[in-house]
Amino acid sequence: MSFLPPETDEAGTRSRDAGFAAPEVVAAVGTVPFQAAVFTVPAGARTLPDRHPGVQELWLVQQGHGHVHCAGLARPAGPGTLIALAGDETHQLVAGAEDMTVLSLWWRT
Repeated sequence: MSFLPPETDEAGTRSRDAGFAAPEVVAAVGTVPFQAAVFTVPAGARTLPDRHPGVQELWLVQQGHGHVHCAGLARPAGPGTLIALAGDETHQLVAGAEDMTVLSLWWRT
């Protein structure tokens, strides 16, 4: 399964959504109860603050090191770090000296 073409937001974060709604995916496995994307935050940059009530999210850091800001705390994150985000909490990822790539999975609650 491939991801859709990349998009870049005004903060410089590049993301590629998974094509789970694509007809060939639905035909093969049915409706998938979650969405997924891979995003990359350039070295020294940060994502825009994000908040999405009614949605739970998991981030799995694939490469790079930095910090996750959530619920007023900054926590270190690197390859293999799994971060659970409640939809009502504003969160942001800050990349360190290298690009950070993260797999994001989210679903409605």
